[in-house]
Amino acid sequence: MRKWITLLLCLPWLQSQAQPAPDKTTSSLLWKISGKGMMQPSFLYGTMHLLCEKDFSFPASVTTALQASQQLYLEINMDDSLMLQQMQQLLLMPEGYSLKKLFKPADYQKLNDYCKKEVGLDMAMFDRMKPMALTSLLTIKLFLFCNEPFSVENELLKIAREQQKSIAGLETLQDQIAVFDSIPDKDEAAMLVEMLDHVAEERAEFDTMLNAYKEQDVQQLYTLTQSSKDIGPFQDILLDQRNAKWIPIITRQIQATPSFFAVGAGHLGGPNGVIALLKKEGYLVEAVR
Repeated sequence: MRKWITLLLCLPWLQSQAQPAPDKTTSSLLWKISGKGMMQPSFLYGTMHLLCEKDFSFPASVTTALQASQQLYLEINMDDSLMLQQMQQLLLMPEGYSLKKLFKPADYQKLNDYCKKEVGLDMAMFDRMKPMALTSLLTIKLFLFCNEPFSVENELLKIAREQQKSIAGLETLQDQIAVFDSIPDKDEAAMLVEMLDHVAEERAEFDTMLNAYKEQDVQQLYTLTQSSKDIGPFQDILLDQRNAKWIPIITRQIQATPSFFAVGAGHLGGPNGVIALLKKEGYLVEAVR
């Protein structure tokens, strides 16, 4: 189940525990990229895709870095007016598919009761939808205790539009949906049931992750990812492969024009994270405190 909450950060959760103070050399969500003949630096920023507004703030360094850049790159181009329509089409399965058939009767009833009580929707509405559609909705209800979740990417978009900057994506919406399509529907259904069976534990683990994000501790966030028993089999497709595909796009753009890249914070740390891969390409990547 925990891999689905990566929709918030590209991270799984661990049980709440005391954590060491973050290393100031790696404790930042904002990183400056320079070197290899670049005339001006570019910037890399780690986001949490959805937050309650009380948990969100942009340091002045983030808005300054975005202002100094000529284009904003997100994981996908959220400035595309057709994205919502495409999302609906990509999440819809062909005639004859049934989400209900993925569950044991008792588990399906448990999910249906929860959806009616907490969301006000019947599971039948999702019967031709991929499991990730339902998981996304339940994840928000279970872990974000606010009426309107706050999108960090939307705030960056707003600033970029006001400053009339170019906006693009590191991958397409089709690419992103395909990542989750590669995980069998039966596995996704089992994770949904597990999520409801361990709500208190999962909420405690979410708090640990949120605290690490607020501390801007990239390496601790990576440790949380590595330590999860759930994400292990899928880390390669959820994180590593995507990071590797982004690097040629990032390096091409930063050589052409100063750019600001915002991706889920779970993509930054570790030996296969975006920071390490850029350093392997010979760039200087420095934490901006």
